[in-house]
Amino acid sequence: MTQTFDVEALIKLRSQTRAISDALKAQASDYLATLSLLIRPQTLFGEYLQGAQRSSGRETQHHFKELKELYDRIGAASPFQLVNEMEVPLNLISTTPELFPLEYDKVLEQSGQTIRITSPTRWVVGFNSFDLAQFRKVIKDPNRSSAELYRFVVHYLVLFYCISKSPGLGRLFEGLRFPVSFERFKDFGDLPFCVISSPVRSTLPDDSVIRSSTQIAGNTSFEELVGHDSIMEMKDEIRQRLLMTIEGL
Repeated sequence: MTQTFDVEALIKLRSQTRAISDALKAQASDYLATLSLLIRPQTLFGEYLQGAQRSSGRETQHHFKELKELYDRIGAASPFQLVNEMEVPLNLISTTPELFPLEYDKVLEQSGQTIRITSPTRWVVGFNSFDLAQFRKVIKDPNRSSAELYRFVVHYLVLFYCISKSPGLGRLFEGLRFPVSFERFKDFGDLPFCVISSPVRSTLPDDSVIRSSTQIAGNTSFEELVGHDSIMEMKDEIRQRLLMTIEGL
């Protein structure tokens, strides 16, 4: 069903969305900062990481071997096509995690126009100084620096590896109602990203509303929306789990 384009209603909904998103991101960022010590590149890679202390040789060798296999498979493929060997020891410029906007493209029906969509309730985790939007620009730059591209790929791979090897970290975020998942995005080949989601669901209106909004704004970007109903529909996972536990007793 086609929705009626109401400018005033959209402006109000956007204001609500921005306020909700800011509050949720602040909460997620606080959790991420508190739990960042559980993201352990120094512990996992030991002497394979520049400046790190030596640890169990077999264990660190195993982790580095798995990381290198990921890099060899993903880094050499499109769109990166890196010919650089993985450096030993690894030089990580930053190991402080940060939340970056999750963006994706949507092609509108009928017009075929491509719109860049931003999620206000989900974020990509990356190391500080390795902004996801800048990563996308580097990939698309025909005159890109292979050294800069290498650094982006390695830092995101290290972060993915560290988080994927810390199942307890995922359980903690799940318990805090900000679950962690691993996803792949267009423009980044087979590179997996860590995504943190909020307990609130955001949605898109009909294509006709998106088309009218972008035409008025004179751009090709749109943000998913969060309304009052989205908050009221929030589910308490602990409550649901307890109810299932006692069901049938």
